[in-house]
Amino acid sequence: MKLIQRYPALRKASLKSLQAFESAYLHQSFATAAQELSVTASAISHSILSLESVLGVHLFDRGRKGAIPTDAGVQLYSALKRSFAEIDMELQSIIDAPSLQQLVTLQASPSFAHLWLLPRLPEFLRQHPQIDVRLWATPGAADFGNNGLDIAIVYGRWPNSPFVMAEALMPDESYVPLCSPALAAENSLRPSDVSQLCLIHNETSVVSWGDWITAYYPEGALIQRGLYLDRSFMGFMSALNGVGVCLDSTLLAHDYLKEGQLVMPFGNLGIPATPHYLCVPKQKLEQEKIQIILNWIKSWLPN
Repeated sequence: MKLIQRYPALRKASLKSLQAFESAYLHQSFATAAQELSVTASAISHSILSLESVLGVHLFDRGRKGAIPTDAGVQLYSALKRSFAEIDMELQSIIDAPSLQQLVTLQASPSFAHLWLLPRLPEFLRQHPQIDVRLWATPGAADFGNNGLDIAIVYGRWPNSPFVMAEALMPDESYVPLCSPALAAENSLRPSDVSQLCLIHNETSVVSWGDWITAYYPEGALIQRGLYLDRSFMGFMSALNGVGVCLDSTLLAHDYLKEGQLVMPFGNLGIPATPHYLCVPKQKLEQEKIQIILNWIKSWLPN
């Protein structure tokens, strides 16, 4: 049998020693790592000493304060975290394949889920009865490492990982003032009129009224009054009910603008921003069910 020499450096370090190192790094304690792995503290110490011998560097500074990672330890953990996460995702996909083959787990911010996904899901499910959708409406970060997440539409910051594909949903997205047609009809609005209007503020938005006022009415830079909310869909509901003017995404407002329920009282005076990203682990991109969902999402995006 021909011996295949692959990963020569890794062959010198056992997976057992790498597992011991990872646990000790996270707990910064050999004793706690031993409890987690159901071995003795001596076994953890021996495994890490063996690994340090192979590498020729110290991975921890051992002292009264516990096991403090050295620079080499931090470097090794960073590599292990990426590698273990990718292995875990692959193993989970293999485990899930027989029983959850047609289940797609999709995560989006609450407002995107409310305004975009939920209205369109019934038609998708009718067209693709073989696919089940699990939708998580959460403002949290997308974690593809250990929870079965397949696709995420993230707001603000996308996962910065070589293993995740991330692309802007709408490259020419911008944030514009929006209000009900009745409110716009009552006034011939100019940027200076913001001082006379009730401004609906979204405290979790990447663009604020302060940004818009600075750009188009700098004399009113100190304007702070109005209604403060923490979700775009609540801002839209308030604007629809004539409370005032909200400042939000042309992507999220697309349906309301198309149907004439909301208007842009100041025209196209907006702040360019690209905060919505479509993210998928690269190893899942070839799966048929993932491609079906991606094509569906992209099919209804504004051109």
